[in-house]
Parts: sequence; structure tokens; C-alpha cells
Amino acid sequence: MIQSMTGFASKTFIFELDPETKVNVTINIKALNSRFFEVNCKLPYTINRFENDLTKLLKDNLHRGYIYLTVHMSNQNLLKGVIEPAMPVIEGYINAVNKIKNKFALEDNLSLHDLLQLPAIFNVEEKDLNKEAVEHIFTVVQELAHKVVEAREQEGAVLQKDLGERIAIMQKEINAIDETAQNFMEKRKTIISKELATLDQEQGSNEMRKQMLYIALDKIDIHEEIIRFKMHLNNILSLLTASGIEKGKRIDFTLQELAREVNTIAAKCSDAAISSMAINIKVELEKAREQAQNIL
Repeated sequence: MIQSMTGFASKTFIFELDPETKVNVTINIKALNSRFFEVNCKLPYTINRFENDLTKLLKDNLHRGYIYLTVHMSNQNLLKGVIEPAMPVIEGYINAVNKIKNKFALEDNLSLHDLLQLPAIFNVEEKDLNKEAVEHIFTVVQELAHKVVEAREQEGAVLQKDLGERIAIMQKEINAIDETAQNFMEKRKTIISKELATLDQEQGSNEMRKQMLYIALDKIDIHEEIIRFKMHLNNILSLLTASGIEKGKRIDFTLQELAREVNTIAAKCSDAAISSMAINIKVELEKAREQAQNIL
């Protein structure tokens, strides 16, 4: 079974901060394609300190992909406690204003309205979420991560079916190439054998010409490429049914090897039928590589 890298899960629930205070909380996890594991967390300030722990939880469950984790609270102000004036800051502002007045002989006074426009003149005590609330957030994130995995598996089944169909087409084409290549090679061997026989009957040294004929025959031999191509196809089929989780990179690299082999086949053999079948394989490889980009 393979998994895709895309998935989404969401849940909304209610926190009781105390018997009289409730907060709606919505948690979303969205997973997209990525070569590596990356996380973008958007958390309320009250749980920012748990970002590393949440990232580890997601890594353990989702392994690879670009993961968006969003935790939204309906009214974060409910988590703010007592508001106290920051007296050292206020005194600093007043002393600075008095210095300016004395320096430049100014008469204006600093009013309360003016003071309230200045930054950082209040300290706001932030309430921490209780232990039960934090544990519940982690439980929900774990639950949503499992749902994302389920979504990935469902899409992975579709990808696996599609890749299986592409591989079946490529197997059919490479078998046809194999058969055509054998006939092509037999014809070329017959032609070259006749040329060699003619050279043997001619007077003088024809060793160089004979060597060139042997080299020409070797250059159009695609038997090894066909064997390697079939081997790579079998490797992908094994990967699709293997028990491991992360298979996308290995499948993609194997598809690249298949592309190299079919390019060599097309370049070495000038037969029109083989060239046409090689193009068909390239089309399927391109489609398969597009799908492989979304495999975990």
C-alpha cells in the first residue's frame, strides 16, 4: 500500500477554562507535497511553547510533506488575566518628557490621554491553559494526524491503481520492443555476415573494415538495456506492494532510471517500430513521474 502526501482533517470543540468561561477551538491539519518534512504552525500564544512537541508528533505520524497546523481559539482575550500599569516604563516616559521640557523651555504638560498612546505602558498577565486542556489539544492533533493518514491511504490506492496501469502498458511495450529488436538484430546479423563473407573473398587486408562491422553490430544491440528496463519495472511493482511507508523518492528515482534506459534504446536502434514504441513508453513514464511526485 502506498500513501499520497496530500490530506486534510479538521475538528472544532469547546474548552471550559473555568465554570463560567468557554472557548471554541478549531484545529486544522493540511498536508501538501514536499521533498522533505516541513511544518508551518499557527498557534495561539498560550500554546506557542509546545510547537516543538507538536512538530515531533506530526513528524512521527506524517513522515514527509509540507504540513500546515492551525489552532484557532474563538476569543483569546479570555485567556488574558490582570492588567497592571508598567510603572517603570511610565516613569521613564515622564522623566524623558520632563528633560525635553527643561532643555527646550516648553510649557505643555503630558496628559493621561497622551500617556495612553504610548507603547508598553501596561503589563498583561497571560493565563496558561490548564494541563487537561493542553493534553486535549495534543489528543486532537494526534486524532487529526491519523485522519490525514487515512486520507493519504485512500488517495494512495488511486495512485497505486494508476501506476499499475502505466506499468502494465510499459511492460507490454517493452516486450514488443524485445521481440522486434530480436528480429531486427537477426536481419542486421544476416546483412553483416554477408558483408564479412564478401570481405573474406576479397584480396588484401580487410581487418579494419571487419572490426567496424562488428562495432556497428554491437552499437545497435539493445538487449542489456531491455533487461535492465524490465528489472526496474519489477522493482517498482515490488515497491507498490512493499510494507514500508516512504516509497515516493525510491519510485521517482527508479522512474528516472527507466527514462535513461528507454532513451538509450531509442538512440541505439534506428528501427521505426521500436522508436514508436519507445515514444509510447516515454509518454507513460512522464505520466507516472507526475503521479510519483505525490507519493509519500
